[in-house]
Amino acid sequence: MYSIGIDIGTSTICGVAYDPDTKERITIVRENDTAQPSVHPWEKAQDADKILEIVTDTIRELRERCTEVRCVGLSGQMHGVLYVDRRGMAVSPLYTWQDGRGNLPYAEGESYADFMTRVTRYPSATGFGLVTHFYNLRNRAVPASAHKLCTVMDYVAARLCGLASPLTDASNAAAMGLFDKKELRFDERALNAAGIDRETLPEVVPSGTLVGLCEGVPVYVPIGDNQAAFLGSVSDPGRSIHVTVGTSGQISVHSDRYIEAEGLDTRPLPGGGYILVGASLCGGMSFAMLKDFFARAVTLFTGERPSDEELYRVMSGIPYPADDAEDGLRVETLFAGTRLQPERRGSVTGVSLSNLTPENLIRGFAEGISQELYDFYRLLPEQVRRDKTLLIGSGNGIKKNALLRAALERRFGCPLRLSDVEEEAAFGACVYATRQAERQPANH
Repeated sequence: MYSIGIDIGTSTICGVAYDPDTKERITIVRENDTAQPSVHPWEKAQDADKILEIVTDTIRELRERCTEVRCVGLSGQMHGVLYVDRRGMAVSPLYTWQDGRGNLPYAEGESYADFMTRVTRYPSATGFGLVTHFYNLRNRAVPASAHKLCTVMDYVAARLCGLASPLTDASNAAAMGLFDKKELRFDERALNAAGIDRETLPEVVPSGTLVGLCEGVPVYVPIGDNQAAFLGSVSDPGRSIHVTVGTSGQISVHSDRYIEAEGLDTRPLPGGGYILVGASLCGGMSFAMLKDFFARAVTLFTGERPSDEELYRVMSGIPYPADDAEDGLRVETLFAGTRLQPERRGSVTGVSLSNLTPENLIRGFAEGISQELYDFYRLLPEQVRRDKTLLIGSGNGIKKNALLRAALERRFGCPLRLSDVEEEAAFGACVYATRQAERQPANH
């Protein structure tokens, strides 16, 4: 019997059907082409109902290809937020994690995110759902008919099951902000300090809660895509360092108890414990930016633009030196800043008369991505880093880039093992939903 997992990513929406008995997997990947144009360069929004339509079509196709479906699990892009009315219908676009309104100036030299951090004493960054909501409140941009706000995956789950009010679990609630990760609830004091009404927020339910039925199939409350990818990739949490590179980049390490580490985010892990996470804003986007640079250069000199596939093939195929020979070229891939220092920018340094070559620049970008993730790893407390000897890589930015894999192995000083599944977040959501279904036979 198959289980279905759906991951609503920023650029793609992935569906996986998996039969744990036969180990057979069916995978569907669709482009998330729902971006909405805006007159504001800082606004990043997607059409929530078009996303729902893609997810519904994906589930329908998977069910047609499967003999029997046991359950559906979902994950998706964290931090983003949208508004729904009293019927549970979207009355706004999805404001994604890339939305920049939180970095706009608010008062006395502070941005909206800076102000929230100061008055709530919770680290807040642009793109966090409640930072977006705070800006909208202050600028009267909340739709008049808005009743609740939620993540896009919580919206999709509610709509699939016909719920008027969305439900959320701790992994997604924490990503919105102002969430007490020890008590697993929104912090009323912090909400009051920011002037946010708790009744606007979705109900927080335990991970694994049954949302309802979609055409007779149980649907479980969605989980964050970072946690889903961890669950779908890592079989030995106690010894593993999980690195993933997609549009952004992340490093995740498990802890069985709540620990705070400056510069890292502690996130609830469905099923128990936490993961300490360092998240870069660029990751694979850095390589895409360099690809576009080379495309423009080739077009400028030849009049013909090479395909993205050809450019990526050449770039990822650049050999990585077997020794520690240094070319002197250093790339810092902070092209979109960091969550806490959005004004920071990337750099290329150490340029000499002889080392500014395409090969060195490409290698420098790969090393810059690796260094940023390693810098997060060094922030981990010693008791968490201890015994972490397995480096697990996931995401197309790693799987399709041999050069980046080599750079990560050199930087971390240990072999990199690729996760043995495709679309790890969708698979993780699928596996987690299966566990809930096995524990709740009465729901079937």
